[in-house]
Amino acid sequence: MKKRSRVKARIKGTFIFLLIIAALGAVFYFGYYQFQLPPDTYGVIFTKWVGSGWNQEVVKPGTNHIEWEGLLPTNLKMEKFTISPRRIELSVSGELPSADSYSRYLEGSPDFSYEYRFSLSYTINPDFLPGLVADEFLRSANIENWYTDIEQSMLLDGITFINKKSTDDAYMSRISYNFRMMEDDLLEELSARHEAVDFLKFIPSKMRIPDLDLYSEGKRQYFSMARFNEKINMDALEKTAERLVEESAKLELLDKYGAVFSKYPELINYYAIFQEEGKDMVPEIELPDITD
Repeated sequence: MKKRSRVKARIKGTFIFLLIIAALGAVFYFGYYQFQLPPDTYGVIFTKWVGSGWNQEVVKPGTNHIEWEGLLPTNLKMEKFTISPRRIELSVSGELPSADSYSRYLEGSPDFSYEYRFSLSYTINPDFLPGLVADEFLRSANIENWYTDIEQSMLLDGITFINKKSTDDAYMSRISYNFRMMEDDLLEELSARHEAVDFLKFIPSKMRIPDLDLYSEGKRQYFSMARFNEKINMDALEKTAERLVEESAKLELLDKYGAVFSKYPELINYYAIFQEEGKDMVPEIELPDITD
């Protein structure tokens, strides 16, 4: 009897041990093995029944990760994303400020337009995946749509930034109209607007910049001519003002003569008799041209 009891106890202990091993294996499989991700693949965990919804920590490849919530059936799932570099092409063209106005003052009317093309490679910053998944409904099934939206936004922001800076005289003078010096500022602008993106490479593919010395000469001649025309207009205005003052004085004098002749009409005959002999006594008046 004692021997049989010992056998039963041993079998029971072995069963419990195997049960513990099975439980640990389940924990290992559901809580550890399923989170082993291949290279360039990242995951965001969601717990349905037990847990806090979307986990704020991203699961990265090559790291050890155990979630006990995975032991509960249907409680845990993981959204997986394979992240690899992508590339966009950006092309910007336009004219330097007041290009047409300056060009008219130079022989041959040179072209002051520019063209700038470059490729930009980027990737998603994995640390932002939890926020994108929870707040922007990013999923592995719709990530291509997300890429399309973010690339259109980056293209619009890049074109807007370059066109705005290209018409900023102070900024372009500071960088000597060298678009290559604009790259760091452009990357800083894009990085500030798109925090979830890591920019990897910036490769210019085409750059056409007008003759900046010629542009400066056209600008100098334009303002020189503008100052010359301003002086001519000021001189003409001064002469016109002087003539108006003189004509106003003559009209005022005529009004006075008219008042005198109206009061003393006999002076008209006196003025006719002494028109030649008294010309030094009576001032000669030249009437203004009323057609001006």
